[in-house]
Formats: sequence, structure tokens, C-alpha cells
Amino acid sequence: MVAESSEARRPRRGYESPVRRERAQRTREHVIATAATLFAEHGYAATSMRRIATEAGVGLETVTQTGRKADLLLAAFRSQLADSPDAIDLTELIGMPTPGDLETTLQAAVAALAERLRDSLGIWRAFTVAAATDDTIAAVRSELAAARRRDIASWLATYEDAGMLAPRDETARGRLADALGLLVSHDAYDQLVGVCGWPHTDFVTWTAAAIANQLRGTHP
Repeated sequence: MVAESSEARRPRRGYESPVRRERAQRTREHVIATAATLFAEHGYAATSMRRIATEAGVGLETVTQTGRKADLLLAAFRSQLADSPDAIDLTELIGMPTPGDLETTLQAAVAALAERLRDSLGIWRAFTVAAATDDTIAAVRSELAAARRRDIASWLATYEDAGMLAPRDETARGRLADALGLLVSHDAYDQLVGVCGWPHTDFVTWTAAAIANQLRGTHP
């Protein structure tokens, strides 16, 4: 018997070519995009891993390698909402208008926000349903809400420092940030447009006026 050489016994290093990595990344992105479409159109409960695999034209094992169903939803959610109101720079969007053109500026800003809400409403609904049963998704939803509150409060502080708004203490500013965050949320859009049947344009007009009234400290 020929003794096995030390070279033969040495474990081989795995090698993955750049082409293979790129192909795997494209497949993953395709699976996530397919999952996003299915979650948005059919909801979280009605979208199975096997259905995602079938629609994506890949094997079930390829889909499960991406993670759990909740992981797929989270990846799809982050992909679709990369430019959502939950991660938006309000200062960049609204800018620093003079008091005289606040309504006009808000109208344009809310119109842009509302389009994003409408386009991502399906995946948000699936995300909300999943958050009720999955701790990871629930934690992400809480983090998004906290981040939005911080961002809006920071934007309000910038306006106050510029003399555009009356100064508020931290508690009052935080509560106003919560109110504004609710006005431009998926939940508000879904309730008023999806449930109550408001036209999209009416939501934009009402929300812009409500935000302006909140900023002035009056009731919408």
C-alpha cells in the first residue's frame, strides 16, 4: 500500500471564481425581486417558499439558501423601500422654504412621498402582517419608527434654529415628530386611500395642509 503523502492529506482550499460569485449574486437578487412581487401582490401568508421558487424559475433549495421566508421578506422590504419615507432626508426633500411658500413646498414634497407610499404599499402590508408573528421583523419595524422619529425631530430642530418655527422643548418636538411621522406613513395612506377610498390627490392635499397646521401649532 502506498502511503498517502502529506500533500494529499492537506485539505484543499475552496475556490470560488468571480464569475460564479457574480452569478450567485444575480440569482439572489432575482429571487428577492420575485419574492417582493409575490409578497406585494398576494400577501405574506399566501406566498410560500415553493411558490417563490416556481415563479423565479429556480429550485427550492436555491430559495432556502437565501434564508427563512421572513428573511426573504426583510430583504425584499429593504430593497423596495430603500428610498421610502422611513429613510428619507426631509431637509433635502423639503429644503428651507420661506414662510410665504411653505404650503407650496409641502404640497410638492408630500406628492413625492405619497407616490412612494403608493408604490410600496403592498410590501408594507406584507411586512406589517409578518411583524405580528416574527420577532426579527417586529424589531426592524420598531427601529424604522424610531429612526423616522429622530430624523423628523432633527429636521424640526433645524427649522427652529433658522427661525422658521417656534422653538419647542425636546418632549414637544418629539411628539410633533410622531404626529408628522404618522401623517406621512404607510398606515395613514392605507387607511385613507385603501380603506376609506380617498383619491390619491386628496390624500396629498389634505396631508400637506395637516402638516402645515401641525407646524404652526394649529389643528388640521
